[in-house]
Amino acid sequence: MAKAIGLSRKIKLQWLNKAVDLLGENLTEEEYKAKMNEYLSFEIESPTVLRKTREILMRVWFYEDDVDVIAIRKDALDLIKKYPDYDVAIHWCMLLVVYPVFADLSRLIGRIVEFNDVITLSQLKQKLYDEWGERSTLYHSTDKIIATIKELGVITSDKPGNYTIVKITVTRSSVLNFMLRVAMKVCGKSYYSFSELDDINVLFPFDYIITKEALINDTTFIIQTLGRELTVALR
Repeated sequence: MAKAIGLSRKIKLQWLNKAVDLLGENLTEEEYKAKMNEYLSFEIESPTVLRKTREILMRVWFYEDDVDVIAIRKDALDLIKKYPDYDVAIHWCMLLVVYPVFADLSRLIGRIVEFNDVITLSQLKQKLYDEWGERSTLYHSTDKIIATIKELGVITSDKPGNYTIVKITVTRSSVLNFMLRVAMKVCGKSYYSFSELDDINVLFPFDYIITKEALINDTTFIIQTLGRELTVALR
């Protein structure tokens, strides 16, 4: 069965922040939809595009049909309330969890930037087609996902189709630990060596420094030594 794409519209940072803000009003699903529709209608004229955009935002921050997403979202909400300056990093992690295509594209970009300063859209599309199959929906969705990544401020473009990375520094240990937990879960490895955590592809836009102390003090990680190397797994 072909994997569902789902992320088919460009999403802006301010829309994601609005989706979080509305959660504080304890709205029913219909009330939440109505308020989000009203908010988005100032920028989106097409009813179809508005609905698709709203559903993406609600899939990330509202709907409760996935136990794993609900648990991660709870931690994300606590963090974004405490540290709103890290909204991009926290929204990024939620997109990774909810949309596998976003995670796969992020992983591909992370691999490419290890060797090249410039990423091309054609290159990304071809590599994504190799994994997902060449579908018209994927062709158009890739453009929207790249546009979303650009809206989040972590890539820039000097000419159409060519992109370079704009790094965001994360120094808050609780935010960084959350990011690592999400990345490890999304990537599916049973454990990472301590050195590998410095360069997880799906977190390509972020600069960070991991300390052993911060990981040891976080009970969600299991720290062990294999041979002479420190390893980190999720509890």
